[in-house]
Amino acid sequence: MNLPQQLKKNLLNELDFIITRMREEPDLAKKIYFYSAVNGALERASRFYFDKELLIAHAIMTLSYNTINDRVNHLRMGDTIVPFAENLVDQLIASVSDLRQAVEEDKAVYPALEKTIEVTYMATGPGFYTRSFLQYAEAQQRS
Repeated sequence: MNLPQQLKKNLLNELDFIITRMREEPDLAKKIYFYSAVNGALERASRFYFDKELLIAHAIMTLSYNTINDRVNHLRMGDTIVPFAENLVDQLIASVSDLRQAVEEDKAVYPALEKTIEVTYMATGPGFYTRSFLQYAEAQQRS
């Protein structure tokens, strides 16, 4: 993604803030709150500069936030059937960091978005089932 310099500077600054707050915040719901700001940052950038990659990034990050926020809300209501593992939070932060790096280096953001969507999938019922089944199959092969 190749953004105009000032827009790029603003986006990088905001992504730095988001990454820092997500790392520092101990509460999962608040981590996800700060994660939601990625959508806003990308949406603001898209108002000033049209770029298809930017639009796709915004769409995927919006889908990711909505899906993950739904899982967190279910957890807060006591629905713990599909957990949200701590390593998923770490992977989510890593995907935002990868997005930031791609923007900084004027590279394609698609690899970061692929990581984001994978983490998002793992936070869903089907993703949890798939992860559980693969662990089961691996254990079966070892025995």
